[in-house]
Amino acid sequence: MQLAGSGVIPAGEYNEKISISGSGRIQGNVRCTALSVAGSASAQGSVWCEEDMKASGSARMEHSLHAKNVHVSGSCHVGEDCTAEETIKAAGSFRCGGNVRCHTLRAAGNMQASSVEAEDVKISGGIDCAGLLNAERIEIRIERASSRVGSIGGSDIKIYSEGAVGKIVRMPLLAKMLGGGMGGVDVAESIEGDTIAIERVSAPLVVGRIVAVGADCCVDLVQYSETIEIHPDAKVGRYEKIGG
Repeated sequence: MQLAGSGVIPAGEYNEKISISGSGRIQGNVRCTALSVAGSASAQGSVWCEEDMKASGSARMEHSLHAKNVHVSGSCHVGEDCTAEETIKAAGSFRCGGNVRCHTLRAAGNMQASSVEAEDVKISGGIDCAGLLNAERIEIRIERASSRVGSIGGSDIKIYSEGAVGKIVRMPLLAKMLGGGMGGVDVAESIEGDTIAIERVSAPLVVGRIVAVGADCCVDLVQYSETIEIHPDAKVGRYEKIGG
């Protein structure tokens, strides 16, 4: 199915690729081999792709999106859950009204989701995640102060901003874990992981084996089992060693 210019694609199952060049509207739920959008497209239902969904411009699904890989350049809005069997790559604005599930997530710009579950997450820009952000590896380079996350869980967690290299240099452990890095993120509940390196983060609780709390952080309680480092400019209510 190919659409060039402006038109409508009926709901149903398509055994091949759907290509939209220009402006297209999908009426209801569709299942296809792959979906390619150059311009703008809106789906009044859910979209299921056996292979990849690629959009350059604007893509909007009122309900859910499922694909092997999701690649978006511009803006993408998914009303409910967004699931990729492998990778989600989004440059620009990526908004999901439900949960995001994938193996690898790469988002540059602004991202919004109810929760995120992945193995490897790298976000550059801002994130608004009301629930749990959970992954083995999490790296967030924050570039605006209004980012919010309900809670964060993982093995290797790094949250940093772009303007604090000078402050990081004075802290060997933080410098080693982050490597360098303006913005901030508010965590409503907790950050829990194995190795945690953060700056410009506000959170009630941080729990980890190795924890480095950088400049401009505000944490009520830090619990660590092996090593802790706290920047002089960080505000930590108290810290305690846990475990054996």
